[in-house]
Amino acid sequence: MHPRSAPQGGTLMPNVSIVEQTMRQARRSVALTLAGAAVLTALLLAERLWSSHTIAAAADRHAMAHRVAADLRVTEQQLLQAAQAAGLTGERSWIDRYDRLVTEHNGVIEHASLLAPQAVTQRYRAKTEAAAAEIARMRASALDALNSGDHVAAKGLFDGERYGRNAQLLREANEELTRASQRATYEELVVLRQRSLYATAGVLLLALGMGFGLWRRLSRGLDHSRGTLREAEVRIQRLASSDLLTGLDNRAGLHDAMHARMARASAATAGTDTLAVLMVDLDRFKPVNDRNGHMVGDLVLKEVARRLSLCLRQSDLRARYGGDEFVVVVDEREGPGSAEKTAARIIERLAEPMSFGDLTVAIGASVGIARFPADAVSSDELLRKADSALYRAKQAGRGTVCLYDPRQDEVLSERHNLEQAIREGIAAGQFVPYYQPIVGLDRRNVISLELLCRWRHPERGLLTPDKFIAVAEASGLIGPLTFALLRAACQDMGRLPPTWRISFNVAPQQIQNEELVPQLLSIVREAGVPPERLDVELTETALVNDTARARQVILGLKKAGMTVTLDDFGTGYSSLAYLAEMTFDKIKIDRSFVHTLTERPESAKIVDAIIGLSRSLGVETVAEGVETELQAAMLHRLGCRLAQGYLFGRPVPVKELSDRVALARNTMAPLPAAHGDVGSRII
Repeated sequence: MHPRSAPQGGTLMPNVSIVEQTMRQARRSVALTLAGAAVLTALLLAERLWSSHTIAAAADRHAMAHRVAADLRVTEQQLLQAAQAAGLTGERSWIDRYDRLVTEHNGVIEHASLLAPQAVTQRYRAKTEAAAAEIARMRASALDALNSGDHVAAKGLFDGERYGRNAQLLREANEELTRASQRATYEELVVLRQRSLYATAGVLLLALGMGFGLWRRLSRGLDHSRGTLREAEVRIQRLASSDLLTGLDNRAGLHDAMHARMARASAATAGTDTLAVLMVDLDRFKPVNDRNGHMVGDLVLKEVARRLSLCLRQSDLRARYGGDEFVVVVDEREGPGSAEKTAARIIERLAEPMSFGDLTVAIGASVGIARFPADAVSSDELLRKADSALYRAKQAGRGTVCLYDPRQDEVLSERHNLEQAIREGIAAGQFVPYYQPIVGLDRRNVISLELLCRWRHPERGLLTPDKFIAVAEASGLIGPLTFALLRAACQDMGRLPPTWRISFNVAPQQIQNEELVPQLLSIVREAGVPPERLDVELTETALVNDTARARQVILGLKKAGMTVTLDDFGTGYSSLAYLAEMTFDKIKIDRSFVHTLTERPESAKIVDAIIGLSRSLGVETVAEGVETELQAAMLHRLGCRLAQGYLFGRPVPVKELSDRVALARNTMAPLPAAHGDVGSRII
């Protein structure tokens, strides 16, 4: 599975998260609202405090004006009584009382003057000044008369018309002054109350205005926050349904879009609309990704997405299904063949080399097609059947297109079941090592053993490699199977003579594993087996797929102390080129030449040429598939030194091998031929 790198040209989350931005906006709006509410509350409280204080003070002044008016009337009455008593009795005490009352009366008048408007006070003083002075003179004259004993004269002064007229003027002026003070304080109280009402109304209007402004501000802030959250929701939904690397739909987005397309197609007139699902798998992507790194792999996937868009209509769906698999959904309104044409365009476009700076890579694609509603009516089933068709396309070779075939679906299901059984069998230790001897043709002594595989299936019994090897290789389980088998073989090597070596086959798929050599060394070191006792067999297919990588593996194996054998020599495309480029320790003559060695002169000539070539290169030859003494004799005569086959022994487990082989003499007698095996491959 190709790991995705971080998306280019944008980040998934901003520097400040959307939630944090929204919370900040909400906090600012709420803070502003609370501040406004606090200001309004303070204004209302201040207005009420000011109003209550001023109105209370005005009410106190108004009440004081009433008290002053009453006090003034009382002091006037008391003054009149004191003056009359002084005139009648001539006693000094009444004169003194009169003087005290005059002082008190003047104080009340002064208080009333403070409460009355200034103009009224000035008018009062101007009106009463002469009368007050006249009464003061008359009081002084009356006092002098009393002091001299002239009571009649004193009484005449207080009872005279002149005193009465001045006193009446003063009383009227005092009454006017008190009424003016009462009226002034009342009007002040009314004005203050009105002003308080106006202030309250103004504050309320201000509160309404500020409240409306704050509400608008809060609403705008909340609307902005809501818009941000909606935008974030849309973005999250888009991200949730999009592949971050390529920008195409991901699986979730693909399923949603397929449901909508299938629903529209089903609702179309007469239900005749047809959709085609194209499952596209990249060829040779894993080697590119492993060799050049995931950064280049990401660039390749982006370029694939771009080229897919160039091959499709705007209305066609395209999605990255996972790893290096893509899905395209096209509407076949133009006819059933339009899907195949689209697939051909995709294969052609993706086969073109891709350049990234100084690096140029080449991949390809295989396509499987399933149709709605002919093949399936649900998205999951449609994708599964497109994947089934893709598997057959991959099996047929690179750059091919296959349509879903229901007859092949059962085969694929069986393959999946077998793949799962292999995986479980590896974990359960059901795959066991079998060994076939490789002997020297001179003495027929055992030189080494080839490691083979058998599956002790819990239901089907003992299975040979032809029943499961192809599935293990295609599913990527060949590596774990090889390592498990080698681990068991290393345990068996303690029961074998120390001079015997074990040869085993490495599948072409394992060559791409950069950890192949370290893993092999880890297994043998863990078991305490010298690496020199191991011989690794590589087929020409492994060399064809990736020559440079195969060369690195061979050098690594030889550096670790293992020997390397070229298996199935003569069946590939350019065997001599590989012999020139790489150093092998042995060359295996393929069984197809050995079987016809005594029947076809051409086979004998080919075998003779291979042995001669090997001798000139200083490389041992091993003939496999030897079943008759005549074949063994001809090989020996041609110069072949080593051979294996049913003539010398069939593959057996280590216990049976130990029972049948004279280990002390390091020899082996020929065993009866066993038919139905698959030759000398490890697995």
